[in-house]
Amino acid sequence: MAGGGSWSELEAYWPADELVRNREHLIPKIVACYKAAHPKGEEPSESDTKSWWESVYEVATVLVDLGLGQVYIFVEYRVDPAMNPIDVVLAGKHPDGGLSFVAIELKQWSEVERPDPSKGRRGLCVQCRESTAGPLCGDCAVERVFAPCYNKHKKHPAVQVRDNLDALRRHHSMFDDRYVHLAGAAYLHNLKDVDSQWVSRVRPARGIPTFTARQPKSLRDFLKNRFIPTMDAEAAQELLARRRSTPLLTSEVGAIVNGYTKFSLLEKQRKAVDNIMASVRKQTPGAKKVYVVSGRAGTGKSLVALTLLGEALKGGSDARFVSGGVASRENFKRDVKGRGQAFTTLNRVADKLGPDELDLLLCDEAHRLTERPMTGSYSMRPGESSVSVIVTRAKVPVFFIDGDQRLFAEDVWSENDLIDAIQELRAEVVPIRLDRALRAVGSSTYDTWVQRLLLGDPLPWNPDNGQAPEPFELYYANSAARMEKFLQSKLDAGASARMTAGMCWKWTDDTGTAPDVAPESGWARPWNAGDKHTTPGVPKRRFWATDPGGFGQIGCVHTAQGLEYEWGGVIMGPDLTWTGQGWALSREHVHSKASRVSSDEELKERIRNAYGVLMTRSIRGTVLYSVDPATRQLFADLGVPKI
Repeated sequence: MAGGGSWSELEAYWPADELVRNREHLIPKIVACYKAAHPKGEEPSESDTKSWWESVYEVATVLVDLGLGQVYIFVEYRVDPAMNPIDVVLAGKHPDGGLSFVAIELKQWSEVERPDPSKGRRGLCVQCRESTAGPLCGDCAVERVFAPCYNKHKKHPAVQVRDNLDALRRHHSMFDDRYVHLAGAAYLHNLKDVDSQWVSRVRPARGIPTFTARQPKSLRDFLKNRFIPTMDAEAAQELLARRRSTPLLTSEVGAIVNGYTKFSLLEKQRKAVDNIMASVRKQTPGAKKVYVVSGRAGTGKSLVALTLLGEALKGGSDARFVSGGVASRENFKRDVKGRGQAFTTLNRVADKLGPDELDLLLCDEAHRLTERPMTGSYSMRPGESSVSVIVTRAKVPVFFIDGDQRLFAEDVWSENDLIDAIQELRAEVVPIRLDRALRAVGSSTYDTWVQRLLLGDPLPWNPDNGQAPEPFELYYANSAARMEKFLQSKLDAGASARMTAGMCWKWTDDTGTAPDVAPESGWARPWNAGDKHTTPGVPKRRFWATDPGGFGQIGCVHTAQGLEYEWGGVIMGPDLTWTGQGWALSREHVHSKASRVSSDEELKERIRNAYGVLMTRSIRGTVLYSVDPATRQLFADLGVPKI
């Protein structure tokens, strides 16, 4: 039984033909599911049960008559306890290819009247309720109906559908129109009354039709345009995945590794996990298989790595997790209770383990590996390469890499160089590419925008595509102080927020108190502290992105890479500025190890990569500020809103 004051998942879903065949058996199951999901274990109302017997059955029958009996019907679907349940969500394949989902609001009304204040003002907006005379406001006149069965005004059914679609996009980031087909409709299957048909001729929500009992062909055409017959249940499986949109990866590491997470994998991620785990469970003859999982920032590489670690450990395999990034590895290690020994360093793997001693070795952030394991910040150990250590110590080695995140001269492994090195070790490379951005609320728009911006071929920022508003929020500021004030408001509202900067200012101490980052007159903040400082309230360097107190310092690419937060501010310094034709590099303003890159063109690429890392840490929104007026003007010209 559910408890704790919130709804749990109502697991009531079947193919349409099964609902038609076994209605007598399945409706009691829906009742039981409802009771189990209810916060207090209460029984459904009589009207709810009647809706399942009649309304859901009507939809299932239409689908079966159209030959769409394998389309799944999810009853009382909700992806988050905060959202209202959706009467039914249909899941199948679209005629144009890809997955198709339709949310339907079902009404058993036998009559419905136009909104009329003379019949009472219950259910109208505050303005119309408080008004004693005069016509209804424009919204109530279109978005409300008078329902005699309730003796009050109610939302037009299409408006309820619109709200349901907004909730799906907000709580389940799979529902981005750029990747899946999502539509909605209202169906009043008992509404035969001629005088009530007006309700279908009003469309208060764009693109959302309302069907009545007198429009069977229109309903059938609507469904035929959105589904094709198929035995493939992929859409239902993806819907069940309930892919996250808001939790931070670091808040879920323990649950991921222990197999109890709210994160779920997309098709390519799940396939990567399944294929790699198949190799762990059963070695195949021939050359050793080495998996190279590539993808841009936010495509879920660390999520796949942590999931693999959890599945391997759960199955009794000897597995380890190493990373080219210290901060991400140490955050993951800290957050996994009882499994910390699985997170280790490359030096320890090289020194303590023999050939094929591990069943699985996962190397996250392989783009940050040096040529050989490091003995300190700037020196490499003699002997074998970093790649050979990983390939030889495990029966199944896996690298996770993003070539666009290489930052310094020591970051020598591009994807091609990594593959060449593996093949030189007489191993077989198995490439896997993750190509869908997940971090920024699943926004491919923002991911593409950042890529094109940093390549010097910027696109206008157009957050609205007509039907589905862009879920990620992007702004620019004319001052660092304004950026900080905006982000502070997000922090005060309970979200996580951090400020980062390009490494254009020297790091004079490690206490987290020296105001080194000074992009404008009258405003300066300290860099993130070191790992050995004793300043109260200031997190250690590796935990700057996740511990309370991190907002007071400016994070650098070392402390941000591989981690995430809900809201981020990025200060662009004088090292990279916009000329009107492209990006200009000022080498004298580069105060990081990247300055050891000898070629100006390659250094510019590494600096662009660094800003790309900083711009892709946020999962909700980003604020950009540049010390360069021309760069700020570029943001304005591209249509980025100013805060």
